[in-house]
Amino acid sequence: MTEPSEFKQYRGDGTTRGGQPAATPGEQGRYLASPDVVHAVNAALAVEQPLLVTGEAGTGKTMLAFSIAAELELGEVEVFTVRSDHQGRDLLYEIDNLQRFYDAQVNDAAARERGNYLRLGALGRAFRSEVRRLVLIDEIDKAPRDFPNDLLYAIDRMELRVPELGIAEAARKRPVVIITSNRESQLPDPFLRRCVFHHIEFPDRGQLRHILDERLGNLRIAETLRDRIVDRFLELRGVDGLLKKPATSEMLTWARVLHAAQVGGGELEGSLRELPYLNALVKTREDMARVKPSAA
Repeated sequence: MTEPSEFKQYRGDGTTRGGQPAATPGEQGRYLASPDVVHAVNAALAVEQPLLVTGEAGTGKTMLAFSIAAELELGEVEVFTVRSDHQGRDLLYEIDNLQRFYDAQVNDAAARERGNYLRLGALGRAFRSEVRRLVLIDEIDKAPRDFPNDLLYAIDRMELRVPELGIAEAARKRPVVIITSNRESQLPDPFLRRCVFHHIEFPDRGQLRHILDERLGNLRIAETLRDRIVDRFLELRGVDGLLKKPATSEMLTWARVLHAAQVGGGELEGSLRELPYLNALVKTREDMARVKPSAA
């Protein structure tokens, strides 16, 4: 399938349009997206709909948003991490009435104007921005029932409305919106119909090796050790009944620990319970007891 150049805004190869590195913040190396991910991102960009991304923890849902912003040179990502007590309005703004009350108690002149306590949310800041921004709405599955539809209503209107202050401003630029969820089953059908959807599968063996090379290439981990790290990591993920399967972030941490301790590939043989520094991979007492029964 050949796509026109104007359609393929996002390449997923870790470079900007000018060919410069588009490194994601806090990460060594590039974020390399699969072809399926690239197609989904470009579809969402083309129709100007939110991209809903699902997948288990550690599949790169959040870092995908930072990768898109870096490659498209959209500046700092506006992040909204959803809580169970959030309302749709919180995406746009909040008014800090508690701070205003405190200021009024000490006769602070700022308390006379309610507008002094307006705090824009991630979507509100993007609407007011003079340049196009990317808004990441992280873990929407934690939101109350009405939140997804309130979100789409705000995006459809493309307007910052603050009734308490009489503000009604059209968005200056339409933001790119990326929404992550650990599952889509609890999201309402009207919401799902108005998003472009993509599920990121957990990386296979070859992709995990590539991730190690890209993220930890500066450590120059020997190929034999790298391969054993990936093999034993996948074997551990296959243990039945784990409450929290180790994700790629745990694999990278484990690899760094093994490198720092100068562990060789031969020391990763034997049973899973004998793996060195297992506590970098297994994060609950119950899971440790499954992998290492003597820990029960």
